[in-house]
Amino acid sequence: MELNISKLYTSVINEEIKRSNIKREKLKIAARDVARSYSKKSLKKGSTYINYDVPDVRCAYMYKYSTLHTGIVTKYFRKLIKKKELKNNFTGSIRICSLGGGPGSDIVGIFKALGVIPYYSNRIKKVSILDICDGWRTSFEDIISHLKKGTVKDIPETFISSKKFKHELIEVDLLSPLQENAVEVIVNADIICMVKFVSAVLAQKKSLHALQMMGNLFKPGAVILFIDNFSGNVLESIENAFKQIGLHEVLGLKHETYVKFSESHEEIFGCRPLKAAKVSIVGCIKILTNNFTDEYFINNSSVTWKDEHSDNLINSPISTNMNKSLNTYSDKYTQTELCDYDAAENNLVKGSNPKEIEELIDAVYNLLQVAEKLKECNKRHIHLCCQCH
Repeated sequence: MELNISKLYTSVINEEIKRSNIKREKLKIAARDVARSYSKKSLKKGSTYINYDVPDVRCAYMYKYSTLHTGIVTKYFRKLIKKKELKNNFTGSIRICSLGGGPGSDIVGIFKALGVIPYYSNRIKKVSILDICDGWRTSFEDIISHLKKGTVKDIPETFISSKKFKHELIEVDLLSPLQENAVEVIVNADIICMVKFVSAVLAQKKSLHALQMMGNLFKPGAVILFIDNFSGNVLESIENAFKQIGLHEVLGLKHETYVKFSESHEEIFGCRPLKAAKVSIVGCIKILTNNFTDEYFINNSSVTWKDEHSDNLINSPISTNMNKSLNTYSDKYTQTELCDYDAAENNLVKGSNPKEIEELIDAVYNLLQVAEKLKECNKRHIHLCCQCH
């Protein structure tokens, strides 16, 4: 039987409850803590942390938010890939990177967007989540298991090849110097999803600088989907950074209230799942720029940008200085400021050169040519920087 998104997460939650023998009372406490941390009042006070290494906290988060998040990504990524600027953009295998992607809600959303299009069958080579909390690994594995079996609606079993498909969750602090494996994921990603990630880091020191360095890592032709808080003009605040790192806007900037039904298990969690959120959406494609990597991300080691059509490798020095231990708590700003359905309705009442780009995409997709350009970067002043998903 095919599972809709709500039933998918219910199944994953039930597997976790059984595996960890979680008592119902603990789930209610965890749900209250998660909801309180992501409330509008709490968000305005500053950053707090929630420990997603705890199984009942993960279950509460997925129950409260994951169905809505996946639905948002599905809707707007479908809109994004229909844009004429992205025509013929994905001609080979596809690598997907989710920045701060938690249990994999973004990945499921992208899979649902692509799964209904036969062209993308067996094209997904690898999906990677870069997240500060390693505790999400268990939930991510459960979700991937369902995707491989073809039990999720709009994602047939034939969508991914069990032999060639790879998945991983890398524990990493995206605002610190990045380890080599995290950088390599970002540098090689064809699709990068940043759902509520910008707001997660915007209040922290040097966040804009870190975001810009991260964007410099995106390869030419990479497609980036930003979804974040409407409140606070989160995406508008980094609009200049978008331009500086060579992101060309093809979708948005949109401000919309998204509504998604999710099964309620109030008797278990003591609350209802979130059904609506007012968000801002931007879809971009990366083009070549002349920005240079900051010393913040450069040290002694090297990362390779793999050419899918050749054995040639492009080497780039990247920092692997990760002496600081990772914080295994997820910053509460990772969550969009979300509102109840009734509140969302009230807000609605109140608030009631394509050809050249296609040619550029074709050119940069020939990675042999890109490699040659990188070798001659001192002459042409072209450089592709790297940073994390």
